[in-house]
Amino acid sequence: MAFKDSFHELVPGYRINGNSFVFAIRGVKTGGVGAGSKTLEIGNINVSSRRFIENTDPDTWPVPNSYLPVESIDALYESLELAGLSTVVDGVLVNPANVALLEYDENSLVADAAGNGGRFNFLRSDSTTWDREGDTFLVPTGEFNEFKSLALARLSTAVEVVGQTSNAYIHFDGSNDYVEFTAKGASNVGLLDWTQDWTIGMTLTEFEVKADGKFITLFSSGDNAIMLRRGGSNHGLYITGNNGATKIGANTWYAPNPGGKILFAFDKDSSRLLYYIGNVDGGYNLRASYLVNTTSIGGNNPGTNFCIGKRVTSNAVAESLMFTGGANNLIVAAESLAGPYVQEYFQVSETYDEASFYPDLTSWAKLGEDTYPNVVDVIGAMTGGALIDGNEDDFVEIPE
Repeated sequence: MAFKDSFHELVPGYRINGNSFVFAIRGVKTGGVGAGSKTLEIGNINVSSRRFIENTDPDTWPVPNSYLPVESIDALYESLELAGLSTVVDGVLVNPANVALLEYDENSLVADAAGNGGRFNFLRSDSTTWDREGDTFLVPTGEFNEFKSLALARLSTAVEVVGQTSNAYIHFDGSNDYVEFTAKGASNVGLLDWTQDWTIGMTLTEFEVKADGKFITLFSSGDNAIMLRRGGSNHGLYITGNNGATKIGANTWYAPNPGGKILFAFDKDSSRLLYYIGNVDGGYNLRASYLVNTTSIGGNNPGTNFCIGKRVTSNAVAESLMFTGGANNLIVAAESLAGPYVQEYFQVSETYDEASFYPDLTSWAKLGEDTYPNVVDVIGAMTGGALIDGNEDDFVEIPE
């Protein structure tokens, strides 16, 4: 369920409708009573905004005016993140559904909330911490560029961009739905096998950035899987060979971009998994080159099936979650795509059958363009494709 579709109890006696919530900013109080204590600034529409302050012993000092006391600001922040808010940068959460307009230049970003929500200003500042003056937030100059860049990426019109070249996509709610092809087919027999060459690419029409340390499963076959670990702007790459009992990977220091593409290319000779992240404008970067050791990841146990978004088994260390977001245009190759093919993949429109690398593909599933719940590989290698435990609304048509 989206954050906007539910009520959220922040502290006992204070519950807010997700439709009124715009953002949350974690900081530290400067000056006056409670100086140095952790704070959380909540921006709302239609109802007054709120300030929370960490205070585990109210008898020691009085709670400052306009603040509500909580035992743990970090716990409150994490609960909001887990409830579905999107991370902009560490310490800043936003509800994209309630942001109507962004205006920005080199030193400022102004967000107009939806409805009668008012205007929130974020200004580059010489301060060393985030400070608030009314509805104006002062952002340390060393953090402002990253904040503005990620805010624009997280609040991009990804669906409109993808809609220029695509008709539909599949929305995964993160609770129980996933796509499964019951048979990979002869030409994809080595897919997600840690001893064979292969490539997997997909467009992420929707992607929520969180920082709770949970693992989300992107692709799996048998007991082998590719995951990302949610760490805000650092979504680490993790893999497994024993259905998640062992998860090993590497930090990337970047998160996927909504509307952008991701590409994984595995080379059996070097045993390296290359992970690329793309932008909606066609740019891309190599964000990880991971040396796969099958002993350290729990073995190599691919299956005859292939899944998108189906979580691997949880364990005592950390749980794997279902994928949440939008996905479109899955491509598969029985080789490790490299060089000009990688560049063309990120720059080409969604009409992959016109790309020079198309003869090298073994599968292409457009996702959401078939009759629900069917997911068809138009090249034909993978069969038995369907969205499991979803509903017809998950096949989202993009308006022209």
